Amino acid sequence: MTDTVVRLDRGEFLREYWDYSPGEHVTILAPTGGGKTHLGYQLLAETMSEDDPAIVFVMKPRDATVEKFAKRLRLRIVREWPPPVHGRVLHGKPRGWVLWPAHSFRPRVDQARHSVIFERAILDSYRRGHRILFADETFSLEEELGLTQELRTVWTKGRSMECGLWAASQRPAFISLWAYQAHHLFLGNDPDERARARLAEIGAGVDKGLVRATVGGLEQHEFLYINRDERTMCVISS
Repeated sequence: MTDTVVRLDRGEFLREYWDYSPGEHVTILAPTGGGKTHLGYQLLAETMSEDDPAIVFVMKPRDATVEKFAKRLRLRIVREWPPPVHGRVLHGKPRGWVLWPAHSFRPRVDQARHSVIFERAILDSYRRGHRILFADETFSLEEELGLTQELRTVWTKGRSMECGLWAASQRPAFISLWAYQAHHLFLGNDPDERARARLAEIGAGVDKGLVRATVGGLEQHEFLYINRDERTMCVISS
């Protein structure tokens, strides 16, 4: 890592510097309102394809941001996995789906049913390969739905299967340490001391002092990007 961190406009970063290979993992961490969901969809727009489609996991009963980006990116919203087939496909393979199970608003019933649905999607994608799994709140998948083992399997073996796990969270102090070993890290400024302390889990090859200092100076919706394989980093503007 270098001693200085260059700053890039987000559009410039997406057009000129964002480079993704199938099976690489991505982690996006930021507090509520920090822009992690928006960034995740921008990255998906540049990355997903018919050959490497994405599945976006949605756990909230309502989410205007998801609806907006699903329409903009032409992602089909499905309630089950595998998705039902509606007649003949006329326009080729899909670039992705939004997996958004229906809610009965009975927490125990919903958690049990949603856990089964998301588990199917994770394991199907791991088996098939050439998929991107975008978990917009990894904490919920792990702690509420009990899918830690399934996520860990993709984190540890997914690259060889070309199945990439894109983990986003507003609770970075409480998610799996494997998230901090992703090939691509996007870190927003979080005032929570537990979140700042967790930056030490990034691992070898990264100047942790420089990371903490840089992240601490970020504005809202800015991110520090770290490419672990290339050992480079930059600040991405809002």
